[in-house]
Amino acid sequence: MTYQELRQKYPKFIFKSFSKEIIDGKLVLKFEYQTPPDLAFTHTLEISNLENFGCDDVLIFNIGLSEMFSYWKATCSPIVEIQAGSLTSDQTAFWHKLFIRGMGEYYYKNQIDFTPDDFIVIKTTYTSPPTPSPKLGEGKSRGEVLVPVGGGKDSIVTLELLKKHFKIIPMMINPVPAMIDVCNVASVEKPINIARHLDPRLLELKYLNGHVPLSASIAFISILLGFKHVALSNERSSDEGNTTYLGHNINHQYSKSLEFETDLNKYLENITHVKYFSFLRPLYELQITKLFIKYPQYFKVFTSCNKNFKIDPSTHPVGSLWCKTCPKCVSVALLLGSEIVTKIMGCYPPEMPENKAIMDGLLGLTPVKPFECVLTRDEALGNIDMNSYMENPNMPKEFEKILKSEYDH
Repeated sequence: MTYQELRQKYPKFIFKSFSKEIIDGKLVLKFEYQTPPDLAFTHTLEISNLENFGCDDVLIFNIGLSEMFSYWKATCSPIVEIQAGSLTSDQTAFWHKLFIRGMGEYYYKNQIDFTPDDFIVIKTTYTSPPTPSPKLGEGKSRGEVLVPVGGGKDSIVTLELLKKHFKIIPMMINPVPAMIDVCNVASVEKPINIARHLDPRLLELKYLNGHVPLSASIAFISILLGFKHVALSNERSSDEGNTTYLGHNINHQYSKSLEFETDLNKYLENITHVKYFSFLRPLYELQITKLFIKYPQYFKVFTSCNKNFKIDPSTHPVGSLWCKTCPKCVSVALLLGSEIVTKIMGCYPPEMPENKAIMDGLLGLTPVKPFECVLTRDEALGNIDMNSYMENPNMPKEFEKILKSEYDH
């Protein structure tokens, strides 16, 4: 079916309810979504290795809002009905903006016209708002910092720079060996693990598919854990878009951007004391790489190749942490240089003939930059000032002082 036919058949998407319980020492969260007349989904999160479970209903409700994109995208329903909780007009505007900006790649790849004013309408039908607990974040030690770890070079730099000053608690979502190995090499505390389970019925539908703002889900999950500071590793390069579509900038990394981070902190003001920020925001990828190469002990365990994170294990790289033929592999190779990359990957992907189209996209020779978390076009061309530093208004001064002291700019 076309997206127009799907919107007609499925005019409403419903966030029905959520639940929480402790099972075998894990906090299990379930979120129920419906798309009448015949679709229903259950999304599940299991949180383990957490000493004090954060069970604030308001934050759990917001996790459910952030996870609904994975199910809404199947039908692109014009009405989103929220039955699981209540939203103010400002909060509704936040989620509406995320539907428009955070789903841009999905609209582009499915050729969906998302520009009509009534393209997406969010309605709240919950009448009894839950009573929020006292703002989270005050009960945790100021010396503890939660750091989401993805197994790549950026979170490694954050771990290494911050562990000198704080007790670091890593967080991993659907851990793969690279994430575990990075935490072991870093010698930090036992990670908090999040098992994120998509409803298998979603994969069986084979309706519309595409990128969702997963970093928004990571944000709300990390905030639920209640640490005073959540230090992300999103870099300045994430603000650059990939292409334009219907007059809008389409950015694969929108939910990693400074714009989203700032919107999120404003959204959280009346919900929590947790401070969510990207520690590496002031720096470009090339500048972060300059810091990363100081830690060669990670060269054999880190990976940025997204094929390691695919649901189907048969698609994972064989005998290596790198497929060598995807935009992430080529981007990392450009950043690290041929000498280091050849030792890590056994070759230099930018020079491989089969990667010419990827190189053209990274260098700005095509209208579309690869839809991955890759370096900017100027970085690929070597056209950035390595002394450049962009202030992150969301970052506490104590963290900014640490970054500035470590990066000689």
